[in-house]
Amino acid sequence: MRSRQHVEATFGAPPSWMAIIVRKVGSETAALSPETVELMYHLEALIDQLPMRYELCLQSSAGPAPGGRCVHRGVTNLWCNRTQYEAEVGSKPDPALALVNVVNSRTVGCLGMPVEKLRVFGSPTYDDGSTFRSARPGVSRMIGAVYASSWYSLDVAKARESVVGEHCGAFERLMRQEQSRLAGLGWEVEFAYQEAFDGEIARSVTGDIPLVIASFTFTLVTAVMTQMHLARPEMGAATQASLGLACVALSVFAGYGVVIFFGVPFTSLSLVGIFILLGVGVDDVLVLLEAFRLARITIPDGGTVEERARFATERAGVSITITSATNIIAFSLGSMTVIPAVNWFCAYMACAILFDFLLCVTLFMAVIVWYERRDQAKGLPAIAYKKSAAETVPLPGLETPDNSGSSIAKVVDGEIKAVEKAMRRRRAWTEVVRCEGIFRGQHMRAYGDFLMLTPVRVVVVCGFLAFGISSLLLMGRIEEGLPRTSLAPDDSFLVGFFSIFDTTYQAQEGLTLDLHVQGVDHSSPEIQARVMAAWGMHLQSGVIEPLHKPSGGWMVAQNTPLDSKYSSPSSWLTVVTQVAISANATAPCRALGVSPRMCAAAAVPYRLADDSLTDDFDPPLVIQSAFNATLNGALELVPSMSDKLIRRHTDGVLVASIVSTKAVPVAGQYKRQLHIYEECIRLDEAINAEVFTGAEVNAALTPYVRKGVSIPNLRVFTYNNFLVYWQQDAVLKEELVTNLTLAGLGVLIVCMIALAHPAALIAVSGVGIVDVFLFGSLIIGGIRFNVISVVNFVMAVGLAVDYTLHFCHAFLAQPGANRVTRVKYALNTMGDCILKGGGTTLVGTLPMAFSTSTIFRTFFVLLFSTILYGLAVGLVLLPVVLSVIPMPPAPHLKHDYRDWYVNPNRPPDGV
Repeated sequence: MRSRQHVEATFGAPPSWMAIIVRKVGSETAALSPETVELMYHLEALIDQLPMRYELCLQSSAGPAPGGRCVHRGVTNLWCNRTQYEAEVGSKPDPALALVNVVNSRTVGCLGMPVEKLRVFGSPTYDDGSTFRSARPGVSRMIGAVYASSWYSLDVAKARESVVGEHCGAFERLMRQEQSRLAGLGWEVEFAYQEAFDGEIARSVTGDIPLVIASFTFTLVTAVMTQMHLARPEMGAATQASLGLACVALSVFAGYGVVIFFGVPFTSLSLVGIFILLGVGVDDVLVLLEAFRLARITIPDGGTVEERARFATERAGVSITITSATNIIAFSLGSMTVIPAVNWFCAYMACAILFDFLLCVTLFMAVIVWYERRDQAKGLPAIAYKKSAAETVPLPGLETPDNSGSSIAKVVDGEIKAVEKAMRRRRAWTEVVRCEGIFRGQHMRAYGDFLMLTPVRVVVVCGFLAFGISSLLLMGRIEEGLPRTSLAPDDSFLVGFFSIFDTTYQAQEGLTLDLHVQGVDHSSPEIQARVMAAWGMHLQSGVIEPLHKPSGGWMVAQNTPLDSKYSSPSSWLTVVTQVAISANATAPCRALGVSPRMCAAAAVPYRLADDSLTDDFDPPLVIQSAFNATLNGALELVPSMSDKLIRRHTDGVLVASIVSTKAVPVAGQYKRQLHIYEECIRLDEAINAEVFTGAEVNAALTPYVRKGVSIPNLRVFTYNNFLVYWQQDAVLKEELVTNLTLAGLGVLIVCMIALAHPAALIAVSGVGIVDVFLFGSLIIGGIRFNVISVVNFVMAVGLAVDYTLHFCHAFLAQPGANRVTRVKYALNTMGDCILKGGGTTLVGTLPMAFSTSTIFRTFFVLLFSTILYGLAVGLVLLPVVLSVIPMPPAPHLKHDYRDWYVNPNRPPDGV
C-alpha cells in the first residue's frame, strides 16, 4: 500500500464520495443544456433530503445552509442556488445560449472551487470542431456534451460507519427509483458511491454461494456415479465416495477457519478456492477407492482387510502424500508474494489442502476400512476376485524371459508346476481393469495400444510442441489490466457508471499526483527551494501535463482561472510567496544562502509558467522570520489551501505539505498506467537522492506527532489512491516469475526426495507445460493478464502436479520388459483413476460458468483449462515421453514380483 499509511496518518482519510452521470439518450450534445441542469437540480434536491445529509456531507463555510453548504462538483456549482440560475439562464430569451456563455466564461464555482469542465462534461463538442485534447483555452468554446456528472463529498471521518452505510444505502435506493423513472423519459442515469465497492464485491461472493453448493452437488453425484459398479455390485463404493466428499467439505471448513482465525481477509478469490479444493480432494478420494478396488481383484480371494489396506496404502498413499506435499509447498511459497490477493488466496489453499490430506489419510481411511470389514464379512472381496479372474485378458509383454527362453530360469524342477500356477494367477491380476458402471466401455487397454503406435506418438509430440510454441509467440497479444467493471457482478450499478467514467472521463483529464514533503521545517529557505525544485522535476516529466500559461506571467497566474486539464502553476508555496512579496518579506534565493545549483532547480516552475523569465532567474523565497505570519495571511486569502498543509500544534511550524500536478489521462490504458507509476517511483528516488539530502536538509528535520501517529523521519513521496492499485499491477510479471520459480523448485525438491528418480524432472516439466498452455487460453478466451490470471498460474502448479505425479509414480512402480509395456500397464492401473478424478473435477467446475462475476468466469475458463491440460499432459504427453526416453530402474519403488511367483501361497506384494 504505497505511502497510504503516511498520508492517512498525516492528513487523515480522504473524503468519501457519491456521484451521478446523466445522458439524454440519442443526443450527442444535450448534456450541456438547460434541461440537463434542471434535471441535476431535481436530483440534488432529492439527495439533500436524505437522512443525515448535512451531518455527513463535507461542508464549506460559504452558502446559506447552517454550518455551511455541502461541497459538490458539477454544473450546478456554477450558481449558489436555483434562483441565481434562473436569473442568469432560465429567464433568458435563449437559455441554451446563456448556459453556454456561463459555462465557458465562469471557471470558479459558488463555493470558491474551480469548475473542472472536463470532470463535469463527458465527450464535449466545441464550436471550432476541436476535441477536448486540441481545444485552445480562451478560444475554443464548449457547446455540447454527451454526459454530465455531479460529485458529492462525504466527511466520513466524523460519523460512525453504520450511519454512513445507512446514508449511502438511502442514496442507492433513491437513485434506483429515479433511474427507472427517468428511463421512461429518455434519460440514462448512472450512479456510484465509494462505499459500494466493498458491498458489491461482497455481493459477488455471497451471490455465488449457490454455485459452490451446486459444484459440490455435481462433484458428489459424479464421484458416486464413478463408483456405482452396477454390473458388479461387489465392486461398488458409492457410499464411501459420498463420505469422502464429506471429508473434503470438512477440510474446507477446518482450513478456512484456521486462516480466518489468524486474520487473513476472506475475499471472492477465497470462495473460488473452494472449487479447486473440491477437485484436489475428490482426486485423492477416488485414487484411494480405486486402489482398494484394485486390491480386491489382485490379491487372491480378495485378501484380508489388512492386506487390502496395505496394498492401497503402498500405491495410493504414496501418490497422495507426494501430490499433497507438492500442493502445500507450491501454495505456501506462493503466499510469499507482495500481492495481497495472491498472498491471501495461497494461504487459504495451503492450509485447506493440509487439512484435506490429514483427513483423507486418517478419517476417510478409517471409513474405508470400516466398510471393508463389513464387505469382508459378506464375502464380497472374494466374489470380486473370482469374477475378475474369470473375465481376465492377459496383458502381453509382462513376462521377462531369460536367454534360455523359459519364463523363470532359475527354478528347481520340483517347483515348475507351482511356478506355472503362479504365472496363471499373475496373468489374472495383471489384466486390463475394466471400467464398470457409468464408465463401462472406456477401455484403457485399447487407448494404451493406440497411443503407443509410433505415428500417434509423433503426432502427440508435434501437437504439444505446436500449441506450446504458439502460446509463447502470441503472448504479446494478451491484453493487460483489471478493469473496475470486472470487480462487481454483471448486474451491479457500478458496471454502468465505471464503463462510462473509465473510458470517457479518464480519457479527458488525468489524475492529480500529490508530492508530499513531511518531517521538515518548511520555513527554512533551503526547504522552500527544495520543494520548488522537486515540483520542477515533476513538471519536467513526460507523464505530467504542462503548466497552464496565462498571459501576464506567474504572478498573474496565481489569480487567474485556469484550465483544469493542465497542471496548475499555483501551489501553496507560490501563494505564500506572492503574499510575502506584497509584504516585502522575500529575498532572492542565492541571497538567502541557498546553493546556486538548488536555486536554478527551484526556478524551474517559475520559468515553465512564464516564458519571459531567463535561465539566470533567481526565484524569490520567503524570509524565515516572516514565514509564519506570511503563511497566516495566505491562508486567509485562500482558505482551501489548508487542506494541503500540516502545522505543528505546539508552535505552528509547517511540517508537512502537498504540491499537486496533473498526470496525462490514462483512459484504462494499462501500459500508460504502469508508465505513470514507474515514473513516480523514479521521480521519488531522484528527488530523495538529489534534492532532499545533505546537511542543510538534516538541519531542518522536524519530527512531529499527528493524530497519535509519530512521523519521525523525512518522507518525500508521490501519492494518489490509484497508485496503490497500479503498484500491484507493476509487479505482476515479476511476481509471477518469482512465484512460479519458487513453486516449481519446491515441487521439484519434494518430488526428487519422494521419488528419488530423474523422472521427477519430467513430472515437474509437465506442470511447466500446463502453465505455458494457459497463456494459450488467455489468447483464445480474450482474457486479460492481471492479478486473477496470476492466481490461476500459481494454482496450476498445485493442481496439475497431481496428474503428472500420479502417472510417473505408477510408471516407476510397474514391472515390464520395456518402456512401452510399463506405460501400458501404468495406463491400465492408474490412468482410469486420473481420468475419473479429472473428469469429476471438470464437472464440479461447470457451475462457475454461470456466475454473474467476471472474476468467477475467468477462474472457470482457466481452471477448466488447467484440468484439461493436466489430463492431456498426464495421460497423453507423459506416456509418450516415458515410452521414448530411457529411464534408469527404480527398484526402491517397485514391489517384489518374483517372490510372489515362487511362493504361490504368499499374497502378492505388488501389482
